[in-house]
Amino acid sequence: MRRCLFVFVLFLSTFASAGYYDGTEGLTGDALKAKLHSIIDGQKPLKYTQSGNTDWYDGVNIDVWEALVYTDSACPNDAPKCGLVQMLYLDDVRRIDQANRGKSNNDSWDREHVWPKSRGFKKQSQDGYTDLHHLRPADRNINGAHSNYGYGKGGDPFYDTLSDGSKVFSGTYVDKANESFEPTDRAKGQIARMVFYMAARYEIGDNTSPENMPDLRIVKGNQKQSGEPTIGDLCTLVAWNDEFPVSDFEKRRNDRVQELQGNRNPFIDHPEFVTAIWASKC
Repeated sequence: MRRCLFVFVLFLSTFASAGYYDGTEGLTGDALKAKLHSIIDGQKPLKYTQSGNTDWYDGVNIDVWEALVYTDSACPNDAPKCGLVQMLYLDDVRRIDQANRGKSNNDSWDREHVWPKSRGFKKQSQDGYTDLHHLRPADRNINGAHSNYGYGKGGDPFYDTLSDGSKVFSGTYVDKANESFEPTDRAKGQIARMVFYMAARYEIGDNTSPENMPDLRIVKGNQKQSGEPTIGDLCTLVAWNDEFPVSDFEKRRNDRVQELQGNRNPFIDHPEFVTAIWASKC
């Protein structure tokens, strides 16, 4: 039965993307990036927080909170409303009532902007602020440690504080001097593909209503917060995409995000697109 479910998930993902990338054949570099942008442009934005939306399973007035309960569900197929959500960085699940809605407990979870919102879209009216392809449930303390840093290797090990006050190594590293964050191995490939999505999705020309977004750019080397819509490190992210393959969870999530906002992450369907666009720069 488990194998049948696995095959069914793969079938759904393949079916959902059939024909979606027509016109990308033979393209590389900026030409491929531009074509992908034209394909994934114009998703339906959700509200970040919908006032009065207390039932996160009714499918009414869906906001980002409710969307993440669906896209990142840790529930089995035979109990889809079990109330559990998968964390991004940790091999851990949390209850939906542990969402950080003013509680700020050590065991609560946040809506993590994988591309930090201070790097190009500080306002909820900007489409990137609520783009589900880079919003993930994450442990509150690890989300805080990530801050608005870019991505790289090394730093000091970050110890997460548990609900009982004890501390445990989270698997992440923080380099405060260079404003760099190294996520856990389970998250590295996922983060790379989310960051590449954001760079392809938001391009020159998206700065007018309703998108109100700058051209998001991934740069080589460490990139401290400067007020510019940039993030690093390009070559580290390229390596993570290669080293940590797409998971079944990512594929299912890609399908579910498309259900809610209407577009897909091309780098989950075709991780080789990362190599075709960016690898030559490394």
